Amino acid sequence: MTQPFTPDLTSTRQCEVFLNYTFRDPLLLWEALLADGALSNTVLLGSWIGETPRYQNGNKRLAIIGDGILDIFLRLKWYPTWTTTRETEKFNDLHAQTVSNAALEAVGHRARLDRYLTLSPGTVSIHQRTMSATVEAIVGAAYLDGGMDAARKAVEAIGVDVL
Repeated sequence: MTQPFTPDLTSTRQCEVFLNYTFRDPLLLWEALLADGALSNTVLLGSWIGETPRYQNGNKRLAIIGDGILDIFLRLKWYPTWTTTRETEKFNDLHAQTVSNAALEAVGHRARLDRYLTLSPGTVSIHQRTMSATVEAIVGAAYLDGGMDAARKAVEAIGVDVL
C-alpha cells in the first residue's frame, strides 16, 4: 500500500547552505536531490499530472536541463581558445574530462552530495549515473530558479571545472 508523502526539506535546506544559494522554489532543489526510484512506494500529495506523478523519475528532468547548462558553460570556456580544427578534438577531450558521467560522479563525491540525496529504499551504494545526474540536476534546478548566475553559483560550489 502506498503512503501519502509530503517532502521533508531538511536536506534541501542543508544543501542550500552548501551551495550558498537560497532557492525561491525549494521544491526544485528537493527534486534535484531525488534519486530515480526513491519514491517508488509513495504517493506525492498534489503532484499528479494526469495519471503520472511529477516526481516519478526522480531528478532526471532537471538533469537534462543541467546537462545543457554545463555544456554551455564548457563551450564558453573553450571558445576563446579555439583557433584550428585541432581545437575541436581538444574540446571533445575537455568534455570527456569535465562533464562525462565519470567526471561528474567524481565531482559529486568530492563535494559530498550524497549527504543530501534521497535514495531508493535499500540502496547500499550510489551508482555513477545517480551521482552524475544529481550534479546535473542541481545545476538545472539552480538555473530554473535563478538563471545563469544561480547556475554559476551551483557549479562553483560543487566544483565542476567548466567556468
